Amino acid sequence: MYAKEGPAKYISHLDLLRAFERAARRAGLPIAFTQGFNPHPKLSFAAPLAVGTAGEAEFADIEMTGNTSAEVVAKSLSEVMPEGLRLIEIRIVPESAPALMAMVERAAYTARAVIESPPEKEALEKAIAKFLAEPEILVERRSKTGEKRKYDIKPGIFAMSARINNDIIELEAQLKTGSSGNIRCEELIGAFIENSGLQVTGNFVLRRRALFSAGKTQQEMLW
Repeated sequence: MYAKEGPAKYISHLDLLRAFERAARRAGLPIAFTQGFNPHPKLSFAAPLAVGTAGEAEFADIEMTGNTSAEVVAKSLSEVMPEGLRLIEIRIVPESAPALMAMVERAAYTARAVIESPPEKEALEKAIAKFLAEPEILVERRSKTGEKRKYDIKPGIFAMSARINNDIIELEAQLKTGSSGNIRCEELIGAFIENSGLQVTGNFVLRRRALFSAGKTQQEMLW
C-alpha cells in the first residue's frame, strides 16, 4: 500500500510505473520480469489515479524472484522512493491471491473547493437527495474513435454526501473503479454542480482512497 501526494499526484500512470521500477532497481530488489523480446517488470496497480488526484491509500503488486521479507522490501524501497510517493505497508501476498483489479472495486473520494453563496445544510442535503433521485445521471464521454456518447454514471455511485465549512464545500463519494463501469470523480462533480446550480470558484482538489470489494476485509481478500 502506498500514497501518492504533493508533486507526485501530477505524474501519469506510465510515469508511476517507471518510478516504482527505478526505485526497485535502486533498492537492489529481485524484481521479476516478463519473457520475450521486450521484457518489463511484473508490476500491477489496482486502479490508475487520474493526473492531479492525490492517493491516500493505493495498492500495487510487485512480483519478486527471490524470497525477500516484507520488512526488507519496505526498508529498501522507502529509502529510494521519489518525493511524493510514500510506502504505507508492505505485505507478502500468496500466488493464489486474486488480481488487484478484481479485489478493488470501489474508491472513496474527497473533493474540496471554494463555493459562492454557500447554502444551508438542509438545502445542500436536499440538493444531493434530488441529484441521486434522478433516474439517470448522464455524462458525456468520448469513445476510442473520438465519438461523443452519453453514459449513465448512476449505477457506479455507491454513496455521496457533502458539507459546508465557511466558504468551502467538501464532497465525499464512493465510486465504482476497475476496468468495467469505472466512474471518474470529475464526472460526478460536474454532473452534481450542473444539477444543483451551485457556483464553485476554481477547481476541486481531489483525494482518493482505494477500497476492497464490498463486504470483504483486506485480510480476507489477500489470504
